[in-house]
Formats: sequence, C-alpha cells, structure tokens
Amino acid sequence: MELSRKRRMLDWSEFRTVRTEGRSAAGRFLVIGSHLDPSLDGRRFGFITSKKASKKAVTRNLLRRRFREIVRKWGDHLPDQYRFVTIARFRAVGATYQELEADWIKTAKRLNLWSENA
Repeated sequence: MELSRKRRMLDWSEFRTVRTEGRSAAGRFLVIGSHLDPSLDGRRFGFITSKKASKKAVTRNLLRRRFREIVRKWGDHLPDQYRFVTIARFRAVGATYQELEADWIKTAKRLNLWSENA
C-alpha cells in the first residue's frame, strides 16, 4: 500500500477527532487510535512521536519511518473510511523493527478492525 500525501493526516483537527471521538488500544510500544468517518474514501494514517518517547529528534524520526513502513506493509488489512493514529510510547525507542511490527499488528487486531484477507 502506498502511503501518499492524501492518505496521511496532517491537520491537527483530524488527530483531535480521533482522540476525542474514536477508540484506542494500547500495546507495549505504541497506541493505535481509530475513528470511523463515512465521508472518507479510503483510510488515513497519522503518527505521533512526542518528546516523551525521546528527546532526540533523530530517534523520533526513526520511529516515524518505522511506523510508516509498517503501515505501508500492513495497512491494507484495515478497513476503509477510518482514520488511524499511531502514537509511540517511551518503550518504543528500545524496540527493534520486528518488535514494533508485531506489536502494531497485535494492537490493530485488538481494535477488532483487522481483516486477514487483504
């Protein structure tokens, strides 16, 4: 799945909508929030890596790149017309890519939105 600009959430109001009106599930390294929006065609993704996760910008950017790659690889297993926000927890800094990927999938399944046949 391509993660083009129109598939990413860039406006803060979208993040706030997911936070206030959506559902979320927490994993060991991350939190995924989701919100159904029937007006969307497709799905949109956003990523939050705050200074709580790491004080170093290099580390936060690495986490964002890893999350983007995970979404590129597995995002098609999630339903259309949803907004998804992936939030890094402080433990994510010490996690490998494989650990982040496994935790992201497990957390997405916990939201009961995962489809095996994508």
